[in-house]
Amino acid sequence: MTIAFAAPQYFKNALHPQEEKETLWFLFSGDQLLVSFDKKTIPTTHTLPLLRSVYMGTLEDKHLFAAETEQQIAQPGWLWVPLRFLHGCLPEEYYALAGRAASLLNWDRTHAYCGRCGSPTFSRKQERCKECSACGHLAYPKMAPAIMALVKKGNKILLARSPHFPEKLYSVLAGFVDPGETLEQCVIREVQEEVGLQVKNLQYFGSQPWPLSHSLMIGFTCEWASGEIQTDPLEIEDARWFEHTNLPQIPTNISLARPLIDSAFLNS
Repeated sequence: MTIAFAAPQYFKNALHPQEEKETLWFLFSGDQLLVSFDKKTIPTTHTLPLLRSVYMGTLEDKHLFAAETEQQIAQPGWLWVPLRFLHGCLPEEYYALAGRAASLLNWDRTHAYCGRCGSPTFSRKQERCKECSACGHLAYPKMAPAIMALVKKGNKILLARSPHFPEKLYSVLAGFVDPGETLEQCVIREVQEEVGLQVKNLQYFGSQPWPLSHSLMIGFTCEWASGEIQTDPLEIEDARWFEHTNLPQIPTNISLARPLIDSAFLNS
């Protein structure tokens, strides 16, 4: 299966350009990326004033830069488009690297000052890390682990709606991992908290970097063990059991949730 935002095979992470090469610029203004009118490519150069830039590494024969500009200055032949809406438009390798660029820019933006003492930080030369100029505290790029759980009951699966979902959309359960908690414990806790069910036979399915919330999604399948659906209204607007013949609107392939759901009915 192809996972959106997974780094392409020929990408090489690096901290500094080592030689002269062509460039690709992942230019953001807020959550919007600068792309060509046909949404198929990104700039190889630019003249925009930048708030920050981060060197990412190389893709085959090109240097890659992530950069952020304060204003969405109109560029002839180019569009500013939210990253989420470019799935299926940009080539897969560009889309994956755009997600990486968004995460690195967020890290650079949110760690300009030390979280311990408030002093300015600087980028270390030997690793991707921010170091405090006063107390020496180190801040590496981080992704928050979060689980996705597909609950099965016979030939049915559990799908739910969060209050912030688009209208009519249902998906698998999900939640962030607590400190000191294993991934499996998180699955059991989240299912119990959100819909009041107990589950068993947990199996790892796959993972996906998710730069839209700077997290790492880890997918599991599991089986209903006991209980009746009782939703937490703060987290879940509606939850139901569905067969493959009556599925509601479900996520697209941008999300790990879709292959999780599809896997339940491969032999149906």
